Amino acid sequence: MSTGGGSSKVALVGLGYWGEKLLRNLAVLVDQESIVAVDVLSERQRLLAPAYPAATFAGSREAALEDDRVRGVIIATPVVTHADLARQALEAGRHVLVEKPLATSARQARELVLLGQARSLTVMAGHTFLFSPRVEAVKAILERGKIGRLHYATTSRLNLGLYRRDIDVIWDLAPHDFSIVFHLFGERPTVVQTTAQSSVGTGVPDVAFINLSFPSGAIASVLVSWRAPKKVRNIVVVGEDGMIVYDDTQPDEPVKIYDRGVVSTESASFGEHQLTYRYGDTVSPYISAQEPLARELAHFLACMDDAGQACLSDGWFGYEVVRALEAAELSWKLGGVPVTVGPSRRRSRSGRVDLGLADIAE
Repeated sequence: MSTGGGSSKVALVGLGYWGEKLLRNLAVLVDQESIVAVDVLSERQRLLAPAYPAATFAGSREAALEDDRVRGVIIATPVVTHADLARQALEAGRHVLVEKPLATSARQARELVLLGQARSLTVMAGHTFLFSPRVEAVKAILERGKIGRLHYATTSRLNLGLYRRDIDVIWDLAPHDFSIVFHLFGERPTVVQTTAQSSVGTGVPDVAFINLSFPSGAIASVLVSWRAPKKVRNIVVVGEDGMIVYDDTQPDEPVKIYDRGVVSTESASFGEHQLTYRYGDTVSPYISAQEPLARELAHFLACMDDAGQACLSDGWFGYEVVRALEAAELSWKLGGVPVTVGPSRRRSRSGRVDLGLADIAE
């Protein structure tokens, strides 16, 4: 992105917990003069302004929409405001990066993507883990076929709090693991099934078990919780020839490859398959220490400058994550009924609910 002489700017809307992190990383990538930081709370502006004396601080989104020098808008506001703010920015001719999730419904997400396409503007979802060197390392291992054909993955994202008033634990934490699993698998789920509960009696789920089925036959289990006394950030990917364990809480050796598996051979005497176990080495590859958020922002700036560049977490990817979240939420509300993410909405003979394109038609 060109930033010389203040010729173009980037606006950041929302200076809360995550917005502050975005601002810190953005200030490394572009000149402070190129930043417009927006928050309706003057206290947040007062606290952050001394660290960024050359940036422009404002209390209204109009600062991002009426200044023609602003080419891109980064949205880090409460989830329920994402779709509306992104739509306004796109209608004003701005590229947008929206923190996860892209919207609160698949219909909204699809409308944003189509609006961006119609105006030749970048729509990017802020799925930061896709830019993690650790996730990149796991993806590279899978692409090299180190563990063979994928069978399943399990993920655990647990912590004690923070409870949020605007969304439940599914919409808060599951977008991270959905985005990682979709990226690693290279496909989207066809069936989603959720069991969840509110363990403190608020009626808002604070723990959820989500099962995903994929077209290839692979499956995944996602556990998210605000009620665990210990922080857990763990992903296990199991293939035909081995297993990968990715523990994001480990500063050293966060990714390990286990060269172990089950070998099936046909018995000459009985004509039956016999199972034996194969034990190999455990390897932990070197992974560079780069901040995913900085890489995500740099990618957004590059996508803004090059209309032909494919965004790793583009609007369609964000839409697919929202679609799965919507299905997970519906499954929980229906008492754990599997929801098929298919071409139409109807109750099938199996008792599943189909949630698909009919719900988000143009």
